[in-house]
Amino acid sequence: MGEQARLQAASARVDARRQMAQGAEQMRKSAQDLRSEAVRLRDPAYRARQIAENRTRGNRVTDAELLAVAASLPAKADEMDRDAARLARDALRQD
Repeated sequence: MGEQARLQAASARVDARRQMAQGAEQMRKSAQDLRSEAVRLRDPAYRARQIAENRTRGNRVTDAELLAVAASLPAKADEMDRDAARLARDALRQD
């Protein structure tokens, strides 16, 4: 392999590590956003606003559906955090 090709490959690996690390950080933020939305959805007034907003857009959503979503979001956030940790570990292993 020529020197220029070796340098380009090294640069590409650095870029890949950086992008993977950024992806992991974005996933962690999204997981936190899911947890925050779950908390908001436990508030009856917030659910009522969501139902009304959806109705104006022609969508039908019920209080029970929103409560079910609220209950499911923490597990989804945990899964996203695990995926982010895996991605961050993979980024460190890139050589």
